[in-house]
Amino acid sequence: MSRLQKIGLVAFSVFVAFAVTFSYMTKSQFIKMPEKPWHMQPFIDADSLTEEYIFKYEQFDSRKLIGQFADSSRVTVSILVDAWGIPFDGNLLAEDFAIFKDLPHRELLHHRLANRTRHAEFAELRIPGDSTRPHDGVYLFGGDSLEYGRNLYMDSLGYGVRLFCQKCPDSVMAATLDSVLAAVAVDSASPVKNVAWTTQNSRDGDCAKLHATLRLIADVARRHPEARFIIQGTHRPILGDPKIRRESFAHWVPAVVIN
Repeated sequence: MSRLQKIGLVAFSVFVAFAVTFSYMTKSQFIKMPEKPWHMQPFIDADSLTEEYIFKYEQFDSRKLIGQFADSSRVTVSILVDAWGIPFDGNLLAEDFAIFKDLPHRELLHHRLANRTRHAEFAELRIPGDSTRPHDGVYLFGGDSLEYGRNLYMDSLGYGVRLFCQKCPDSVMAATLDSVLAAVAVDSASPVKNVAWTTQNSRDGDCAKLHATLRLIADVARRHPEARFIIQGTHRPILGDPKIRRESFAHWVPAVVIN
């Protein structure tokens, strides 16, 4: 065997040994491959409620709640709470619902087909009726009217009056909702029967922000027993802490019906 052949054989042997060793180490605990960033990690499509939830709460399919709970004799207030989902830990949801404990209400679990706020608005806020119905609903949002194209499609859902407030927190929008309901209550000739609001402070999944928004809603509901409130989450948390997203059911949201 020539010297050149010997060098080639040694080099090949070293390459094989390195390849085998590297393959072993990458599959073992010696080298831990970095995880993908949270926004690139796949969703866990945990879609089956636990027995605890099934036995404790009413469940409703994906049909819109406004069609099942709207009361034609009073104003219906539909509120979508952004990123309010159902956590695997039932104690956490119980804390959310406890905010409404002193109000006459029903606690529900509602099936949501897609994890997008725009989907929730189309699915839940459309005022019942055909294309000839009057567009006399009032819609509130504390952000840009161009976001998701709300300035265009909210009218098609039946909301002829759209109140947008650029960069306004939920506290400001709750006060606006209170004012709208007060004005409707004292005007017996008012044609308004539907008011809707999409919140946004809790969109990052933060529990403290969520509870603050739910308390604002509860306060408005206490001041307006004449109205029917249908409150529900848009979808499970997607932004913010990935742990919260991964520990929430994929296609279920909480809902509360007051009065």
